[in-house]
Amino acid sequence: MDESVIHIIDGSFEGLLTSVFEAYADRLFPTGIYDGGGYQQSLCESPRVITTDSAKAGRVLDGIVDKLGATIYRNIWTAYLSCDPERYTKIMRFLKLAFAEGRGVTERLTDPAVFDIFAICRNVGRETGKLAGFIRFSVMENNVQFAQITPEHNQIPLLMQHFADRLMDIPFVIYDSGRHIAGIYDTKEWHVADAHGLKMPDLAADEEQIRELWKTFYKTIAIEARLNYKLQRNHMPLRYRRNMTEHV
Repeated sequence: MDESVIHIIDGSFEGLLTSVFEAYADRLFPTGIYDGGGYQQSLCESPRVITTDSAKAGRVLDGIVDKLGATIYRNIWTAYLSCDPERYTKIMRFLKLAFAEGRGVTERLTDPAVFDIFAICRNVGRETGKLAGFIRFSVMENNVQFAQITPEHNQIPLLMQHFADRLMDIPFVIYDSGRHIAGIYDTKEWHVADAHGLKMPDLAADEEQIRELWKTFYKTIAIEARLNYKLQRNHMPLRYRRNMTEHV
């Protein structure tokens, strides 16, 4: 039985692009791509550890942007941020087809390689839209706005510019408690940082009072006879409520 090649990457976007570079260089495309913690070898697979190379990743990135365009690049980036366990493999398959077909590849919606990427992007995009409306910031004692989220997908890189454009001159932090990463905005630029052991300042003196006012408002506008919990869950899923000040 022929062995299939598996690429093991470090989980970074540059690592994934390096994997694409090596596949073309070897003229041997892997049947699967996994990060170190998500792969268990089978008897018919030959794993190859891919060392992340910024120069090789940059060449692939330039090729994506120049040949395929910014839209396809955004699709690849969005798919990379998803929690789909097969996302690396699906991105490789899509890029292989895209480099062969060009920008028109996005019209081949019935092709599994294209369908898979578009389906992932829709799932990520739906959650991004919900979080853009459900995120609640609290004022900390140093006047930094702080919000905690527990998203299914890695949403920090997708949300930071949205809030930077709206808060503008207000510093803020958005913390993903599941992945232990934080988006930090200093009123000029934003970046994503490792947040293991993150210690935030205490709440501002009037923050608790503001939260109580929100809860009071939330209860006051509710009409008990018209409560529809099923509809409410559709519009405001339970998994987002734990981080909303109205429900704290």
